[in-house]
Amino acid sequence: MVEVTYLSFKMPHVGHIAWLKAIKALGHNVKVTSLREFMTIVPNPRGVLVTEGVRPTMCGAIFGPFYKSWAAVANSPSILRPMINQLYKMPSLVMAVSNLVRALIDNEAVVLHPVPPELEALLKIEVDHHSKRPWIFFSGAFIPIKGLHMIPDIALRLKEEGIKALFMLVGGSQEEPLGRLIVDRARRLGVTEYLKIVGALPRAHLLELLSKSSIYLQPSLFDAFPISVVEAMSLGVTPVITKYVGARDVLELVSASLVREPRPDDIAEALKHLLTDPKALREYSTLSRDVVRTTLSFKSIVDKLNTILESCLN
Repeated sequence: MVEVTYLSFKMPHVGHIAWLKAIKALGHNVKVTSLREFMTIVPNPRGVLVTEGVRPTMCGAIFGPFYKSWAAVANSPSILRPMINQLYKMPSLVMAVSNLVRALIDNEAVVLHPVPPELEALLKIEVDHHSKRPWIFFSGAFIPIKGLHMIPDIALRLKEEGIKALFMLVGGSQEEPLGRLIVDRARRLGVTEYLKIVGALPRAHLLELLSKSSIYLQPSLFDAFPISVVEAMSLGVTPVITKYVGARDVLELVSASLVREPRPDDIAEALKHLLTDPKALREYSTLSRDVVRTTLSFKSIVDKLNTILESCLN
């Protein structure tokens, strides 16, 4: 049995809750602590310290040597900053949430994907392909790195091809700087009818709208591993993402054609194919669920974490 101290800034990332359950399923003890609470804990020289995120990992640089092993979770876009990147040279091991992140790490690193906490429940929901609408869904923060500024130009390409669709953007508002930019650009290009910005929604309502969508779009310029892509796949919604999204590890098992360059023309080409080929869209929908069910099963997470903990203790 291993004593694992899991340190996050406030609370563990929602996609890492399955990791904690897996560690417990292996028979180990896990103490989850915030950065503030951690300062009152006596280090365990025979235990494993896991630090999630940048500030906890900075703390690990001080306290990590007082544990048998220290593993740092790398899951933030800040890994692109050279000073932060250097920080991840210090732990005994780095747990990268995707191959995209692992490629940036100059240390021993293993890949462990985040998992939506409701994954098993989402996979049990029956997919009604007849209720699907030509909606292209996005859910997340309205920040520049998400690539949302490209959406009006993508919409223009679809309009020029005579393809009707609705980009449904959930999580931000038109009052935010990026929201205003998107709306203004859509107005100038004459594609406002292709765009609907929705604020934050209750979880059940969000999943209901997502399940009725045909496509999930993640046009990010860098995204370590957005679990929203996996949530979409588990509901039978086919994602289109850029090659700088860590979820490509999973999506490429469906089709490499769904991973595109971060350019409006290239993304629009993938959307056009899916929206005009119902058979392909349905096949990708079914395969998406199958891939998630296999690749991110609880058993697979348990097996990977068992290997990681054995590595930490050797």
